[in-house]
Amino acid sequence: MLSKINTILGQMKPLRVMLAIAAILTAIFAPAAGTKAVYEGLPVIQTLILPALTPLVFLVLLLDALMNRVWMIDATGDKIAKFRTIMRIDLLLAILVFIRWIPYFIEIWQ
Repeated sequence: MLSKINTILGQMKPLRVMLAIAAILTAIFAPAAGTKAVYEGLPVIQTLILPALTPLVFLVLLLDALMNRVWMIDATGDKIAKFRTIMRIDLLLAILVFIRWIPYFIEIWQ
């Protein structure tokens, strides 16, 4: 299992790894629906900064998945498998972020 994770991380560039970490962190630290904004202290990160960054992370994940699909068109052999794996990881992380944050954003829009 660890060797497979190391292989996947070896295929991904550092910016993609940082994007994946950002997506996982935004999913973990998503505030509960109805959480009020806090304007001082460390809760500012969870109540103000993360809600502003989450749509950006979500859209960049989708853009990266799209670009991997575009690069797959001209790729051959092992490159196709690499791009497909990265695309699947991006889409899974996008789904994770969407599921974790949709209750929060629905509460804001009501």
